[in-house]
Amino acid sequence: MGKTTNFETWLSDVALEGKEDVYDLYNSISNFEQSGKFYTSKEVTNDGYEYLVKADGNEDSLHLESDEIKFSFINHLRANYTDADESNIDVWYDLKKELGRID
Repeated sequence: MGKTTNFETWLSDVALEGKEDVYDLYNSISNFEQSGKFYTSKEVTNDGYEYLVKADGNEDSLHLESDEIKFSFINHLRANYTDADESNIDVWYDLKKELGRID
């Protein structure tokens, strides 16, 4: 089992299957827990924290080496996998659920 720091490589291996997967990934990273097929652990380092994101069925884990990189990944997820505005995936997901547009 390996680690990667490349967002796109890891995301292409995970193959997000719709809005539920996008939200589960965001939720897992934000809350350091199991959400859907994703699990995120948080480790203390000398410089702060690092995060390891695992996905069921994917051999490699995504290694987010700092809080800054974690937030960069969340912004990448928001910009490339949602039509959420500047910062809020929670509002985007709630709106999609209310409108019945979750895949």
